[in-house]
Amino acid sequence: MRVAAVRPDSSLPTLAFVGAGRAGRALARAAHQAGYDVVAVASRTPAHAAELAGAVGARRVESAVRAARAADITFLTVPDAAVTRVAATITASGMALKDRALVHCSGAHGASALAAARQMAARVGAVHPLQALTADSSPAVLRGTFFSVEADEGLRPVLERLVLDLGGVPFAAPQGDRALYHAAAVLAGNAPLALLARAAGLLESAGVDKAIATEALATLLEGAAGNVRRLGAQAALTGPVVRDDADTVARHLRALRNDDATRRLYLLLARDTLALAGSTGREHVADLLARTAPERSSAAAAIAPRQGRRAPRRAALDHLGATA
Repeated sequence: MRVAAVRPDSSLPTLAFVGAGRAGRALARAAHQAGYDVVAVASRTPAHAAELAGAVGARRVESAVRAARAADITFLTVPDAAVTRVAATITASGMALKDRALVHCSGAHGASALAAARQMAARVGAVHPLQALTADSSPAVLRGTFFSVEADEGLRPVLERLVLDLGGVPFAAPQGDRALYHAAAVLAGNAPLALLARAAGLLESAGVDKAIATEALATLLEGAAGNVRRLGAQAALTGPVVRDDADTVARHLRALRNDDATRRLYLLLARDTLALAGSTGREHVADLLARTAPERSSAAAAIAPRQGRRAPRRAALDHLGATA
């Protein structure tokens, strides 16, 4: 389906996209709607490239090199592991890169991943949307999204303008190793989904229909996220840990006694919640969490008798050492 657009603004740079996956589709369609002329799309899956090209009025091209030749700015919306390789392919082609730009959209790498192109006079950058994009994400999902931006001098304001035109919020990307930045994005964007799936399993075990369990907890998660946006994480906290309701926490732990992995996760997150809320006025919960050890796994239980047999001998040696 072709995306509605205003007439391309000739004062804006022309764009090409290498990669027609989740990020490529969302960004190309949003740029097209914002008045940018998307001139070429390449993908390792020709059908995906053809579909996206048709949606934004671009040409489907057969390679990253042809895409880069067609545009002022080429976005590499490819998997993280492919960024450097695709950039090297474009550079090795011998095409003139002066006055052109290569920009990748990986959260795992900085602009240095495109160093080979920079050496050939191209301007390089990295633009990463902090957004959970899916196969059916519409351009609207990028409105209000924060984008980290890193780029060579002269290219940065162009990319920041693009983000603003998409309805996003640009901010300066961290310099150097992106591991902590990317880990934060993964924790916030993916870990809650794993947690939701585990919680939905508990609801199902309690007798709630699977579809209702997932929908109900997704609504709860959305509400919590909205409260964080309005109030901040600490003020948005609710639940028995915050209320110092040690009896309820203890009941939860007893209910989870046959689910070792979930019980351990509950304890870990309860302790994190207490640390965020502060222990003052929550002494009963703090004492319970301090006294509660995670259930031993079956492997730990299996070796416990051997450890127990060694304990008296170790104690005796300690005693000899203390009296020597």
